[in-house]
Amino acid sequence: MRSARVPLCVLALLAAGSASAEDRCLVKGKMQTQSFELKSCAAAMYDNKGVTIWFTEKPLPAATVETFQLNSYADLTGTAMYMGFCPGGNKSVADPKAAKSVEVAVEHASSPMLQQNFLFDPGKTGDLKIEKLSGDLKPGGRLVGKMKVNTKLDQGQTYSWDAEFDVTLPAKAAAAGPGCD
Repeated sequence: MRSARVPLCVLALLAAGSASAEDRCLVKGKMQTQSFELKSCAAAMYDNKGVTIWFTEKPLPAATVETFQLNSYADLTGTAMYMGFCPGGNKSVADPKAAKSVEVAVEHASSPMLQQNFLFDPGKTGDLKIEKLSGDLKPGGRLVGKMKVNTKLDQGQTYSWDAEFDVTLPAKAAAAGPGCD
């Protein structure tokens, strides 16, 4: 009897260890007056420097994630967001002070009129704040970050969100993605 319990304990510990390597993402915010919360994500990496993260309300099908990881193209439908940027500037190590050119697109299921695209330069504008960013930008590496956005469009519409992510970068580089010169 006792020997049967040991393998079960070992299996439980192994399962707990593998669960910690899963992607964890949470984006909470507002697009004008519409709130949203995105709890699922996938990451694509181009040239060991450029990363795109696709945030969604529900997990994406495996085939969709596989295609995304090949081309870095996030097909925003429903309520979703993507963030494409160079987490280390032109380096292969993420650094909040070196990150540049953060491209973001957001869409809300309640209205196509809420869809917006943004290009932030963290060093030159206060609309995007990178609070945390770390990781090795290599196949199978991890990228961990926390960013906040609070921006207002010319006609007064506000967009704001807090994004946290801890993602595993894919084993293969994408054929396209953010260029990091």
